[in-house]
Amino acid sequence: MNAPGPRLAAGGTAELFAWEGGRVIKLYWEGATRDAAEREAARTRAARAAGAPAPEVFDVVNVNGRPGVVFEKLEGPLLLDALASEPQRLDEFAAQLAQLQATLHQLRCEGLPPQREHMMRRVHLGPLPARVKPGVIDLLRTLPDQRMICHGDLHPGNVIVTADGAHLIDWFDATAGCPAADLARSCLLLRYARLTTGPQRAAFEPLRQQFVDVFLQCYRRILPEPAEALSEWMPPAAAARIAEPISGQERTALLRMIETLLAAA
Repeated sequence: MNAPGPRLAAGGTAELFAWEGGRVIKLYWEGATRDAAEREAARTRAARAAGAPAPEVFDVVNVNGRPGVVFEKLEGPLLLDALASEPQRLDEFAAQLAQLQATLHQLRCEGLPPQREHMMRRVHLGPLPARVKPGVIDLLRTLPDQRMICHGDLHPGNVIVTADGAHLIDWFDATAGCPAADLARSCLLLRYARLTTGPQRAAFEPLRQQFVDVFLQCYRRILPEPAEALSEWMPPAAAARIAEPISGQERTALLRMIETLLAAA
């Protein structure tokens, strides 16, 4: 097996390198298990088989003790880079993201794990204060369950714009569940998460609120029903997000949101 080629990108959990045959390899950082790579490969394959615009998966390998997944190479910029380069096209890019998510939410998939179990596990394991955790758990138990494709991490940094349309990468947290929950997750990421660093972040920060407003308007026109249920799913979506390694500022904002929405319920 050839060694990886030039590094193409790096993130919190992995690095992306050029690979033999015109492909790319996502190599997890040292310490990650092969199970993590197998999980992402399996979920990407399941989503693609159900009709989602996910990259083709070729293999799961180990390189110098690091697990990795070999994917097809998608040619094109990240949607986040396109927005940073051409902020005047914000409405177009936000609409493209909304259309992409709405497309997923109309695809049923039995090959992905249940969304409710995924969220419940994070709520239980995360550092959620005892004063709100029971309310979040009770709410999550009562919310409806479906089997539609939910990416679990849909934002402009996980979309590659190719000549034949937008494609989604990073399917590690994909589940089958309720579109409103996945929509809530995306709205939280767009509003509060640090999606990138450097020039991209500087370009995106002043556009956050406008982007999420346009995104929601466009999604609502395509699929009104999940958008109407958005507020119900915000507390469990925010609680699940708190279980992740996020900034103190984001954690404080999400906890405040949870408390406000539970009090109003």
